[in-house]
Amino acid sequence: MQGRNNRAIPYSEAELSWIEVNQVGISRKDLAQKFNATFTRELSGDNLGALCKRKKWANGLDTVFTEGQESWNKGTKGLTSRNRTSFKKGQTPHNHKPIGHEYKNTQGYIMIKVAEPRKFVLKQRHVYELEHGPIPARHVIRFLDNDRINCEPDNLICVPVEVNGKVNSRDKRFADDVGINKAVLLTETLNHHIKNR
Repeated sequence: MQGRNNRAIPYSEAELSWIEVNQVGISRKDLAQKFNATFTRELSGDNLGALCKRKKWANGLDTVFTEGQESWNKGTKGLTSRNRTSFKKGQTPHNHKPIGHEYKNTQGYIMIKVAEPRKFVLKQRHVYELEHGPIPARHVIRFLDNDRINCEPDNLICVPVEVNGKVNSRDKRFADDVGINKAVLLTETLNHHIKNR
């Protein structure tokens, strides 16, 4: 059996014999109190309970709830009752973020809080929708200068996902040229719509 310091708790033969005989019919907590008084030890009910379980010594007590029996925590909220540190109705947690709060996600995009309690969306989508309305299905918002944190409206363009995939695989030599990027995206979007008419 392991103690709090992860070392085995030693028991003499006399102590083991005493525990086996005296554990019948009493709780492990009461057993620990009697054992400590008899042998001048400081063990808990959990310590002795673990020993008895390992030795398969049953105390014969029926610990199963019976129909109509009240639980020990009836009338409390959660595991314990309310205390001075419990949240009160209407109280704001210390880590609450207001609407408009921004942070950068693991992919380098900016997330912005748009509603309570914790609704965050990609900022480029939010800014685009404020300017142009809802984004069509199977469309994404691209940055003309390829800077993921530049969410100015004139730097955003909405393209079909197929165009996005096609442009992602093209020559990167002109990736920072806003004019070339816009021309390529508009041309590929036009070709996509012509092809799918």
